[in-house]
Amino acid sequence: MTRPPTCVIPSLRDRKREQTRRAISAAAYAIVRDEGVDAVTAEAVADRAGVSRRTFFNYFPSVESVITASVSDFFVALSARLDERPVGEDVLVSVLAVVDDPVDLSLVERIGVLVAAGETSAHAKGLILAEFHTWLDWFEAWLRERVGPGPSDLHVATLAAAVLGCGEATIRVWSKSVLAGEQPPAFHVVLAESLGHLRSGLLVPTPSA
Repeated sequence: MTRPPTCVIPSLRDRKREQTRRAISAAAYAIVRDEGVDAVTAEAVADRAGVSRRTFFNYFPSVESVITASVSDFFVALSARLDERPVGEDVLVSVLAVVDDPVDLSLVERIGVLVAAGETSAHAKGLILAEFHTWLDWFEAWLRERVGPGPSDLHVATLAAAVLGCGEATIRVWSKSVLAGEQPPAFHVVLAESLGHLRSGLLVPTPSA
């Protein structure tokens, strides 16, 4: 007889460690938001988080890793949300539903702020985009499981890359608007619009001469 899975309850120590990690990540984000990427140092983040420099490095191996922590957290949450969507649901419907999920909107908005700041730093921008592409392998495997054996590997890989491309396109357009002093729609709204173009088709008719 199969035993039901055991629910593992995090210990008090584990919960405190996660709280500290989140506090450090939030402090780094606040510095990026208020002062820009160049102001993020181990000392500055530790001071704002109320921890020591040593504690900072106990949780994050580098300043770069704390800058991208919010992006990494978003993809962890996104993956979990996608796994929770009904099997058999149209995959783009699943993605759009998750992107517009109010539970994760704060993380999505945090990414918007980070990538806008990253536009002024090629290094930071590269780190953020690297997180996007690291997630691509997981997403491609998720798509293959959801769409079944029918579509070719190339078809699945193309769809995965197209969805990721929507994220990168949103980054470029949204960031430029913010840097120009405009007030664009919320980041997740622009991302949802970009994903919607996959449904309607991306090719635009060429105007006749």
